[in-house]
Amino acid sequence: FDSAFWPPGGNFGADMPLPELIEIVPLSKEQLRSFQWKKAEIMVPGSKSITNRAIVLAALGKGEVILKGALWSEDTEAMVECMKRLGIEVDVAVDPELDANRIITIQGCNGQLPKGGTEAAPLELFVANAGTAARFLSAMVCLGHGVYRISGVPRMHERPQKELIEALRKLGYRVDTPNNKLPALFFGKGPVRGSVTVSVEDSSQFASALLLSSRAGEWDVSIPAGANPDELPYVEMTRELLKAFPHNGGEFQIEADASSASYFHAVNALFGRIQPVKVLACQPPKCKGGTGW
Repeated sequence: FDSAFWPPGGNFGADMPLPELIEIVPLSKEQLRSFQWKKAEIMVPGSKSITNRAIVLAALGKGEVILKGALWSEDTEAMVECMKRLGIEVDVAVDPELDANRIITIQGCNGQLPKGGTEAAPLELFVANAGTAARFLSAMVCLGHGVYRISGVPRMHERPQKELIEALRKLGYRVDTPNNKLPALFFGKGPVRGSVTVSVEDSSQFASALLLSSRAGEWDVSIPAGANPDELPYVEMTRELLKAFPHNGGEFQIEADASSASYFHAVNALFGRIQPVKVLACQPPKCKGGTGW
């Protein structure tokens, strides 16, 4: 990750001035009517949730996977940089279809992470403020054979991680942290066959992290009955991705981000007779998190 992006002390955004105000002028009736004949076309960038999940699956898989339409953002850049530090071969190319996306080519390690550190000199993985990277990597590095230290910006060190860390310990892995949060040391010992139930009360990412590495780790992952219904769509997204992903190599198209697309679909709902916006690459309904409203 490009450390030059972060200010001294890691206090990102504390002293940044607010941008200039942008005036939003409502459309006139004549302007709205014009959309009946010529729609505004919006191409929605790739889903961050799916991109970071796909990066993990591609890295743990066997063979080369090409991720098309992958979102390029702070979170996905942090994930890619961590993969490179783990010794995973990753190539990032411009996506000619959309500036916000990338084509990411990953050489899978077949569940065997190439690099690891020692307790005296752990392999450092900096996740910035990327929750998906922090949680998904916490489970993934346990499959390695070495010691890994995962850290982020100060705000990341405040975010919950307890249920995931406790689940990893129940599977037999050693995790050292004084408060069940990051920064933490993870002691990899390779696949350890076992079953674990993890709470998603605070975040569905705990279950998703375990599920993404479950194939390589030989883990049977479940969530408690009566789990937080708001988090369940993201767990189901992960389960469906595991079924559809080319684990032995191939191409995988990242879906457009449903949450981003929802605003434009809302405009069409407000002006039902006109339908002013044509949303490209993401038409409802999609069975994934972020589509509810």
